[in-house]
Amino acid sequence: HLDTVPPFIKFSQDEKFIYGRGACDTKGSAAAMITASLELAKSGVKDFGLIFTVGEEVDFTGVKKLSKYNFPFVIVGEPTSLKAVNAHFGILVFKITAKGKAAHSSLPEKGINAIQLLLETLNRVNKIKIFPESILTLAKIEGGIADNIIPETASALYSMRISPNDKKDYIKEFKSALSKYTKVEQILNVSSVNNKIPSELSFFKVGEMLKGSTELAFFKNGVILGPGDIKFAHSQDEKIEKKELKEAVRIYSKIVENFIGSNLAT
Repeated sequence: HLDTVPPFIKFSQDEKFIYGRGACDTKGSAAAMITASLELAKSGVKDFGLIFTVGEEVDFTGVKKLSKYNFPFVIVGEPTSLKAVNAHFGILVFKITAKGKAAHSSLPEKGINAIQLLLETLNRVNKIKIFPESILTLAKIEGGIADNIIPETASALYSMRISPNDKKDYIKEFKSALSKYTKVEQILNVSSVNNKIPSELSFFKVGEMLKGSTELAFFKNGVILGPGDIKFAHSQDEKIEKKELKEAVRIYSKIVENFIGSNLAT
């Protein structure tokens, strides 16, 4: 993906690193893929392609447009320090909203306090048993207008990171915690991934897992692999090592050559 998070950080470099917004997340991967593709094309290798998307940092708008295509295998460029990641957590973002009745705060009996209704529902949500590997985060609470008004509406935004080993239907679970005054709305749902590393990538001894989520969730088969350290992504010190970019070109080229070679052999 070519989109980045704000704020913009101007490009700079020294002998060892390239600095700037997107250096490792993920324009470094894009640059290495383009370079590898040009070298492969010069040597006559065909039957591969490049896809660049936008919207990954927000709602995966770009990659969703590709769902109608059936790609046999995809390498998703993300900063993995050139380790093959074959599994990652899913994301479930949902919003619980409470609807009360506004009234003057001096006459609470005339109103229904939406914040109080919301808190009661959240207490029930907190009692739902979450799979040990998955993560539930209460990310945002909103409600109320002024100190002299009984709140008419209130809402809570939750974000879940769901392990590939977790098979629970959490929307169903959360609906069970609702009252007649509250409702749940699904904002984002991205599946977890747990792919096998194919024999063509056997030079990677073992696959790894991310607790984050990536565009790989929208493809049937593939791995995540790219230059850069994830700890520098989205930071004020975003950077990527130049020698790692060169190594990424070599690895991307090797992956394509291995796949093309195996297809020719069969």
